[in-house]
Amino acid sequence: MDNSNQSVFAVITGGGTSGHVIPALSIAELLVDANIPQNQIHMVGTINGVETKLVPPTRISLTLLDVRGFSRKLSLGSLKTNLQALVMLRRAIKNAVVLLESLKPAVVISVGGYGSVPATRAAGQLKIPVVTVSYDRLPGRATKLQARAAAATAVAYLPTKLPNATLTGAPVRRLMRNLDIAATRDAARERLGLPKNRKVVAVTGGSLGSALLNSLTRELVEKYHHRSDLSIIHLTGERYKNSDIPKHDMTKSDNIFYLRMSATDAMQDIYSASDLVVSRAGASTIAELATVGRASVLIPWKQAAENHQYFNAKWLADSGGAIVIDEDAVSQQQMCDAVIELIDDSEKILEMNQCARAAGGVNRNSRLVQLISTVINDNSKLKMVNEFKLDRRRKIHVVGVGGPGMSAIATVLAEMGHEVSGSDIQDGEIIERLRTVGVKINIGHSVDVVRNCDAVTGSPAIPKSNIEYQSAKNSNILVLSRAEILSAICSQARSIGVAGTHGKTTTSSMLTAILIEAKLNPSYLIGGDVNDFGRGASWTGGELFVVEADESDSTHIQLPLSGTILTNVDIDHLDNFQTFDAIRESFSDFIRKIDGPRVLCIDDPFCAEIARQHGATSYSASTNKPGSTEILNADFFANNVQFNNGSAQFTVSQNIENQTVRLGVVNIKLRGIHNVRNALGALVMAIELGASFAQAQTALAKFGGVARRFDNHGTHDGITYVDDYAHLPNEISAVLAGARDQSDSWSRVIAVFQPNRFNRMSVISHLYADSFKDADLVVVTDIYASGTAAIAGVTGELVVDAIRTAHPKQKVIYQPKRSDLIEFLDNELKSGDLCISMGCGDIAALPSELISRKS
Repeated sequence: MDNSNQSVFAVITGGGTSGHVIPALSIAELLVDANIPQNQIHMVGTINGVETKLVPPTRISLTLLDVRGFSRKLSLGSLKTNLQALVMLRRAIKNAVVLLESLKPAVVISVGGYGSVPATRAAGQLKIPVVTVSYDRLPGRATKLQARAAAATAVAYLPTKLPNATLTGAPVRRLMRNLDIAATRDAARERLGLPKNRKVVAVTGGSLGSALLNSLTRELVEKYHHRSDLSIIHLTGERYKNSDIPKHDMTKSDNIFYLRMSATDAMQDIYSASDLVVSRAGASTIAELATVGRASVLIPWKQAAENHQYFNAKWLADSGGAIVIDEDAVSQQQMCDAVIELIDDSEKILEMNQCARAAGGVNRNSRLVQLISTVINDNSKLKMVNEFKLDRRRKIHVVGVGGPGMSAIATVLAEMGHEVSGSDIQDGEIIERLRTVGVKINIGHSVDVVRNCDAVTGSPAIPKSNIEYQSAKNSNILVLSRAEILSAICSQARSIGVAGTHGKTTTSSMLTAILIEAKLNPSYLIGGDVNDFGRGASWTGGELFVVEADESDSTHIQLPLSGTILTNVDIDHLDNFQTFDAIRESFSDFIRKIDGPRVLCIDDPFCAEIARQHGATSYSASTNKPGSTEILNADFFANNVQFNNGSAQFTVSQNIENQTVRLGVVNIKLRGIHNVRNALGALVMAIELGASFAQAQTALAKFGGVARRFDNHGTHDGITYVDDYAHLPNEISAVLAGARDQSDSWSRVIAVFQPNRFNRMSVISHLYADSFKDADLVVVTDIYASGTAAIAGVTGELVVDAIRTAHPKQKVIYQPKRSDLIEFLDNELKSGDLCISMGCGDIAALPSELISRKS
C-alpha cells in the first residue's frame, strides 16, 4: 500500500469490471483537462479487478484493496461467502483509513461497485467529502447507499431518486469526447484493414464478451455471407475468442468481410469505422455511443442487477439514437434480420446518429469537475464555519441590517458583547434602535466597512454581488449565511427552536413570555416585535435561547437545537423546496436530528405523521362546542374552548398512561383556535423546560400579542381597522374564522388581501379559493413583489378567479392600484364594519392610510 505523505487533490475509487474502471479513468482525464496534475490523482481499486491491467499504463497512482462483493443468493454457501466478504471489507476499510490519512485528499470520488465501499466508508470516518458518480439509469446498491451521505451526487440522467443530485453527464474518455466519427471514418477503416466503401456493423459484448451476441454474429455472417457490400467487426471477448467461429469462407472478395478480434484498446476506431453498433447496454457503452453519435441496436443483458441495462438502453432509444431488442421476445434469426434491415436504411442510420449525438451533448460538455470543485470549496468553507465560534469577542458586519431578521441577529450579537456594524440603504426606526444597542451603522454600502472583520453576514435578500460581500471575499474574510451565523449563536446556549409553516412568531413569543415568568432568564430571537417586550430579540446570557427555526431557506435544518416545537406543515417556499413532499421531508429530517424535547401539534395531519415516525410529545386542541369535555388522543390537550371579547378560554389536560389529569384553565387575549394551539404548544414546551403550569397560566393571561397579528388600529366613525400578517391560504382562513366571536357586533367583515411574490402566486393562487369564506366582502390587490420578478399573466386576479370559481355568490372585488383601492374602501366602508388588511407587504400601512383619509 502506498503510504506516501504527499497530499493529493482527489482519490477516485471503484473497480472490478471495466464498467467501473473506464468511468474512473475518464474522471481522471477530466481532472487533468482541468489542470489538475496527474500526480495529484490517486485511484483505489480491488486486487482482482481489471483495474490491475487498465490503470498501470496510464501511470496514475493505484492502491489495490482485498475486497469482494456480496452474494445475493439465499443459501448456506452464500451466507458463508458473505461472512468472509464482511471480514475482508472491515479489513479493507481499516487499510483505506490509513491510506486516506496519508494522502489527505480534498475529495473522494466514487464510481460505485463493491470496490468503492472501503474508501468511501473511510472518507466518512475522516470527514472527507465524497462525490458519488452515477452513470447507470438505475443506480446500483453501492451507489444508492453512498449517495445518502455524499456531499454531492453526479448523475448522467434525470429524473433520479438519488439525493442531492446534479446532472453532469456520464464520465467519458477524452478520445470519445473529442471524436469526430465522420472525419476519422476512412483512417479508422484503414487501420483496421477494412474495405473503405462497405457498410460496417460492429458487434461487441463489452470487456467480458457475450455468448448470445457471439452466436448472433456467427449466424449473421453465415446467413448473409454473400453480401459483398457488408463488413462485420466482431469483438468476441477474451473468454470467447475460440467460440462461434463462422463456417463459411470469407476470403473471397465477393463475400462478406469479417474481422474477428477478442478485444481492442482502440474502441474509438470501432465507432468511427462502423455505421451501426450492436451491443449490450452497459452504462459506459451507452455513454460512449451517445457521446460519439453512433446508431446502435441494443440487446440488454437480462441478468444485470435490477435489469439496469434495459433502463440504460431505453434512455438512448427514447432519444431516437438506438433500437432496443428483448432477447426473450424474438428469435436470433429475427435479431439478424432487424440488424440487416437497419444497416440497409442509410437515412434511418443518419437520423439515429444525429439523435444519439444530441443526447450525448451533456457528456461532451461534462459539468463534473465544476461540481467536484464546488464540493471542495464548500467543504473548505464548512470547516471554517465550524471553527468560527462566538465564545470570544468578534468583529462582525451585517449587510442589510435594517430588515427584521438581520436586525434581530445584530441585536443579539451586540448584546453578546461582539463588535457589530451594519449597513443598509436607508435610515429608519429599526436602524435607530440598533444604534441604541451599540451597532455601528453605515447608510449605503462601502467596501471599507468590512475591513478587519472576523466575519460578514447578511440578509438572503442581498445579492452575493454586493460590494461588501465581494470585498470580504477578496480579503479572505469569512462570509456567513443567515443560517450559519444563527447556528453560531445557537451553539452558545441550550437552544429551543419553534418551527412550522404557520404560528412560529406567536408561539415563540408565548414560550419566551412563560420562561421569563418562570424566571428562567431566556434569550430570544423572534421574527417580529413582541408587544410586551417592545422588541423581538435579546441576549440575556441565560441558559435557554428561544429562536424561530425558519424553513424558507432551510435554515431550520442547520440549527444545532436542543428541543423544538413543530406547529404545522403546509405548502410554501416552493422556490426553495420545489415540491410539498420535499417540505414534509425537510421537517421530518429536522425532527429526527433533534436530541431533546420535541413537541408536535397532531391536529395537523402531516405533523401527526412526523410525530408517529420519530416519537414526540403531542398536543391537540378540540374544536367542539363550548362545554365539551372531549378527551383527545394526545399527551396534552385543550378542550372546552370558548371565544369572547376578543379572547379565548380553554381547559388544559394531560394524558399520563391510562389517566387524564386536568391541569387547569388558561385565558389568552387572542382570537381563534390557531392561537389556542399556539398557546398550548408554548405551554407544553415550557413545562418540558422546567416551568410550572401555574407560571405558564399567568404568563399567557398577560401576553399582549405580536406586531401585525390581528393588530387593532382602533375604531373610527364606527369602523374597526385591523391588520394581520396572514398571507398563506390556511393562515387567512384561521384569522377570518377567529375574527368574530360571541361578543362581536360587526355588521360586515371586509377582508383586504395583498398577494405576495409572483413565483408564489404562480403556483398556489388556486389554493386561496376557500380562504375567505368567513368574509362578507373580499378585496384583492395586485401582487407585492418582495423582490421577485414579474411573470406574464400572474396577477392578483388569479386569486379573485379562484374564489369566484369556488364560490360564485361570494362578493369579490379586484383593485390592483393602491389609489383606486383607497378610493373604493373610503366609499364602501360603513359604521359597524371590520376592515382587516392581510399580507406581508406594504398593505400593513392600509389602516393608517384609511384612518388618515377619514380624518
